[in-house]
Amino acid sequence: MSPVDFWTVVLSGALALCAPIVIAGLGEIFLERTGGFNVGIEGMMLLGAVFGVLGSHLGGVWTGVLAGILAGLVLGLLMGVASALAKADIIIVGIAIGLLGTGLSVFLYQALNPAGHTNQTVQTQPPLHLPLIESIPVIGPGLAGAGVFFYLSLVLVVLSWLVLDHTRFGLRLRAVGDDEAVARTRGIAPVRFRVVAAIIAGGFAGLAGATVPLAEIGTFSPGMTGGTGFIALAVVIIGRRTPAGLIVGALLFSFFNSLALLAQTQSLGLPVELFQALPYLATLFVLCVVSRRIWRRSRASRSVASPLPSPAPEPEGVR
Repeated sequence: MSPVDFWTVVLSGALALCAPIVIAGLGEIFLERTGGFNVGIEGMMLLGAVFGVLGSHLGGVWTGVLAGILAGLVLGLLMGVASALAKADIIIVGIAIGLLGTGLSVFLYQALNPAGHTNQTVQTQPPLHLPLIESIPVIGPGLAGAGVFFYLSLVLVVLSWLVLDHTRFGLRLRAVGDDEAVARTRGIAPVRFRVVAAIIAGGFAGLAGATVPLAEIGTFSPGMTGGTGFIALAVVIIGRRTPAGLIVGALLFSFFNSLALLAQTQSLGLPVELFQALPYLATLFVLCVVSRRIWRRSRASRSVASPLPSPAPEPEGVR
């Protein structure tokens, strides 16, 4: 394989792999704007994946997408009610939601595919034909073959950016996360907005989960998301909780993940296990760098806000 073909394959795989991370991360951005944090994304994605396969079996790929979204919305509503209305710790609620989604996905998988039966294969995303884009060197084939879900994720990024930064709803979400007391004085109901943000986060997670089997595989298997939900959490932090930064972080992780997948079929001169660890090592490294910069800025702001006290004047008569 020539160097051009090698990097073409790597970039094509990166573009195809980043859609679930971007979609799940968008929902997390909505929730974090209100001060929340969803550690249950992985379970939501798994439940969205199994419902996506079930819906695609009943009515086609877009029915599967809708079923995955609805499954995520239900779990998001449950998380919002438990954390915002019942005042339960959102981290504990997220863990419970994640375990619930994971367990339900395995139960439904075993119910739909009893032991001894072959997994049902369903319809996947429709193909795209982009001849003009495909002619671009290196990156063109990847953009042309990225699939419908990749371009759907880009559309959702633009829409999320518009909603979060250029609508009253987005500004109120930010107000709730910045200072709940001030938000109340302005007539904003923090509980309602946190529940809505949790529902949105669940819907995005369910959609992200549905795209995993409906992209190419066409069937469900337990744990098939492979930790994508947790990676989405890290990527949101790397991207500074902005849709544009989310895309950069998702492409970074997907690039190394694509390289690791290619290393399983090509001899790259290093152990395959090293390439498999690269996506997580790269994510950990960038997280450390970002956290270090945030710590330095917060330390500098504290030092500016609280200058050193001036020395006390000497008592009279002391020379």
